[in-house]
Amino acid sequence: MKNSYLSIILLFSGIAHPVYCQTNTDSVFKIAIKYSQSQHYIPAIQTAKTAIQMDPKRGDILVFIANVYSWQSKNDSALLYIQKAQEINYHQDEFYESWTNILLRSHQYEALFQSLTEAEMQHYSKNDILKKRLIAYYEMKRYDKGIKLLEDPENRRFIQSEPFNNMYTDFLMKRNTNLISAYYTLDFFGNGLMSQHLGSLGYSFKMGANNLGFTANYANRYGLNDVQLESNFYLMLGNKQYMYFNYGYAFNATLFPLHRAGLEYYFAPCLQFEESLGGRYMYYPGSNLSVLIVTGHLGKTIARNWVSVRPFYVYVSKNNTHSLSFVGNYRLFGKNALEYWGLELGYGNSPDEKYSTSQLIGFNQLKTYRVKVEKNIMMNRVSDFHIGIGYSREEYILNNFRDRYTLELGYKIRLK
Repeated sequence: MKNSYLSIILLFSGIAHPVYCQTNTDSVFKIAIKYSQSQHYIPAIQTAKTAIQMDPKRGDILVFIANVYSWQSKNDSALLYIQKAQEINYHQDEFYESWTNILLRSHQYEALFQSLTEAEMQHYSKNDILKKRLIAYYEMKRYDKGIKLLEDPENRRFIQSEPFNNMYTDFLMKRNTNLISAYYTLDFFGNGLMSQHLGSLGYSFKMGANNLGFTANYANRYGLNDVQLESNFYLMLGNKQYMYFNYGYAFNATLFPLHRAGLEYYFAPCLQFEESLGGRYMYYPGSNLSVLIVTGHLGKTIARNWVSVRPFYVYVSKNNTHSLSFVGNYRLFGKNALEYWGLELGYGNSPDEKYSTSQLIGFNQLKTYRVKVEKNIMMNRVSDFHIGIGYSREEYILNNFRDRYTLELGYKIRLK
């Protein structure tokens, strides 16, 4: 009988010991989780390591440690603990989610593809596998591969969801780098002056990371006609920096300057800010005018909002005059950068602005107050349409003002 009691006691002791250890490990692990939730990562890791010493077979704790290391950008250490979880055959969904996230954060894309293949064999989420493959292709600039993956019959159903739909559009926009653009603006006046027209047709394309474009501009204003050819080159310098170069030549030089040249440096000094500084030079032979413009801009993005201001300092050599004008812009973006509402406010005159094709002496010193509302709409994945309606109260001779009403239309299409 005593032997029977002893057997029962030993049996319950054998059961109670692992239960006690499990409970104790869980308690310690919960403390580590609380540390991580308050972003106290060092004590979180130390506490989790204590828990894993108590129970080395806890794959969830190994994955937790890997995640906390990765949140601190210590991805090499994170992958060591992922490997430990792999060694004990911990193949839960959270393991594949964390492993692929860490490889994605550390930009180890080839290793990521291998891990996603293994995750697929273990029946891990198809949605997450597809998303991470697409992100890797996008970061590697393999846009054709991303498009092909989404257009695969097995994956087409995912395009119906908004995140994948947006990714598909982004891939097409990045791949289709041959841009054809058309622009037209109509100005009519409150004092019965003849309507004025300005139109342009442009084509631009990628040259490696850089962009080269050509534009033909036509103006019909004040009973005159003129044609100008322009070239624009964007030299990408990396780290959100680039240079803009421009040269234009007018055939008649009656409305456009005979020669126009521009140079501007764009840079991003801190997060969500963009700045630029540059200049323009214009020469009008009919009036023997040389115009020098110093300009730049300051822009900031806040969530879906973008605000910028651009001043123009204009110096005219013939009569030794100078002036200052400003343009401010606000845009509210929709689902992407091509869907937005915009508001533009302007003060003063500058020959660098699109609406201006005047070479009258002293034009830049006359006062103008402008407002424009604009809307940009995506027609489909590779084209967009622009419309703008503006009003100006402008001084056309000293102390004499008139009303100008403006309609702008634009269209862009991107080809492979």
